[in-house]
Amino acid sequence: MEKLPLNKNQHFIGKCEDYTYDGMGVVKYGTFCVFVKDMAYGEEGEIVVTALRKDYAYGRLLKLTHKSAERVEPACSISRQCGGCQLQHLSYKEQLRFKEELVRNNISRIAGLDTPVNPIIGAEKPLYYRNKCQLPVGTDRNGNTVMGFYRFNSHEIIPFDKCHLQSEKAGRLADVIKDLIEKYQLTSEVRHVMIRDMESTSQMMVVLVTWHENIRELAEIVPQIVSADDSVKSVVQNINPDETNVVLGKKEKVLYGSGRIEDELLGLKFSISSHSFYQVNSSQTAVLYSKAIELAQLQKSDTVIDLYCGVGTIGMIASRKAGRVIGVEIVEDAVTDARKNAEINGINNIEFICSDARKASLQFAEEGMKTDVVFVDPPRKGCDTVTLDSLV
Repeated sequence: MEKLPLNKNQHFIGKCEDYTYDGMGVVKYGTFCVFVKDMAYGEEGEIVVTALRKDYAYGRLLKLTHKSAERVEPACSISRQCGGCQLQHLSYKEQLRFKEELVRNNISRIAGLDTPVNPIIGAEKPLYYRNKCQLPVGTDRNGNTVMGFYRFNSHEIIPFDKCHLQSEKAGRLADVIKDLIEKYQLTSEVRHVMIRDMESTSQMMVVLVTWHENIRELAEIVPQIVSADDSVKSVVQNINPDETNVVLGKKEKVLYGSGRIEDELLGLKFSISSHSFYQVNSSQTAVLYSKAIELAQLQKSDTVIDLYCGVGTIGMIASRKAGRVIGVEIVEDAVTDARKNAEINGINNIEFICSDARKASLQFAEEGMKTDVVFVDPPRKGCDTVTLDSLV
C-alpha cells in the first residue's frame, strides 16, 4: 500500500487555495488535498489532520496565521458545530463569489462548455429567509430533550437558541413545541418537527413526524400549538416507522385545519401540503422564476414543457405568457396539488402529466411534438442523458 504524505493528528501550516462544492476550504499539502471547514480563500493557518482517505484528507483549523478580509463573525454562535450552515464565516459578497465560481467551474470544467456565466443575483434578505424548518428530535447525553440540527457529518443533534436562516416566527414556535414534547415525555415518539411558514399569507403548518400512529398526548398538545401563534392554520401527524434517513412517511393524519396552507407567488396562489416540494426561499424564488421566464422570451403561440414541475409553480407563472403548458411530475400527490392550483388560479391553458421525466420526454420526442421552450428544475442528481437527448 502506498504511503500517504500525512498522518492522522499531524499538524501543519497550510493555505486555503479553493473551495469544495459544499464550501469547505481546499488546502494543499504538496499535491495532496486536505478539506478544512471554516476557512476562507487565501487564508493560512495551523491545521490538524482529523481523517485520512486514499486520495484526500479532512482537517480542522486550529489557529489562523493570516486572515482573509472576507472573513466575518458568524451571526450564529453554533455555526461551527452545526451542520446546517457552511458559509457563515464568509461575507455575503464572498459567498456569492464562491457560488458564481462553482457554476462557472461546473460549466467549463465538468461540462466542457465555453459558455459565459452572468453575475449572480444576490438576495436582499440573506438571513431568516427559509419558509420550511425541519428539526430532528432526540436526547443529549444527560437524557434531556434536544431539537435542532445535526452536527456536521454525524447524527448528533446540536440544540440552538435561535437559527438565523429559518423564519423568526418558526423559530419561536419550534421552542414552544420542543417544550411540549419534553413536558409530555414524547421524545421517544416524535422523530422530527417540520414547520412551514408562508410570509405572504401569514399561514403556518406544523408537521409532527412520529414513529407510531396512536399517541393520545397529541390531543392535548395540538390546541397549545395552535394557540401559540395565530398563523398556525394546520397541524398534521406524519407516521414514519421506517429506520431510514427519509423524514416523511407515507401515512398522515390531519389533527387541525385542512392539512394545507397557501402561499402567494408572483400574483398566483399555491396550495401546499406537508409533502409538497416548494422552494424554501420565497423571495428569491420570485427572482429566479421571473428571470427564467424573461430569458425564455415566451410568445402566446409557444408550447412550453415544465419538467419536474412539482406543484406547478413555474408552469403556471409561464402560462400567462405562453399558449400551452404541459407540466410533468412523477409524484402523484404533487400532480394532484398542481391541478388544484391551476383551478384555484383559473388557469385553463395548462395540463399536468404524472410521469417520469425520462419517459415523458422520450414519448414527446417519438410523437414529434413541437415544443418551443422547456423549463427543467430536476432533483440534485440532474437530468439523465435520455431526457436531455429527447429534449434536443
